[in-house]
Amino acid sequence: MLTECKRLDFEIEMGAFVGGKLNNLGSPIKVNDAWNNIFGFVLLNDWSFRDFQVWEYVPLGPFTAKNGMSTISPWIVTLEALEGCEVALDKQDPTPLAYLNEKNHKSYDIELSLLYKTPKM
Repeated sequence: MLTECKRLDFEIEMGAFVGGKLNNLGSPIKVNDAWNNIFGFVLLNDWSFRDFQVWEYVPLGPFTAKNGMSTISPWIVTLEALEGCEVALDKQDPTPLAYLNEKNHKSYDIELSLLYKTPKM
């Protein structure tokens, strides 16, 4: 028996493909080397079926109950393609611990929009 989801929730996010330089198993990548290990970004949608999830919250907990599905765009936008979109971020308050303090604290100014069309049943 199929049941229609009436409380669909989705989020448009960005996902990162990591796979630059190799590090030894158990050796962390330092925060100031992290950008050297990002290949590119994709759009990532997190789909949640809220009306079904209420039946899972109590026995499974909030993290397992969020399961719906995730989808990504069929393309990867490389860091080189994003040159010119970089923006400096504000100073972090409180100041992070030394091992998390980036020398080049930046992000990207990217406007995302979404058009959703309800499928005909």
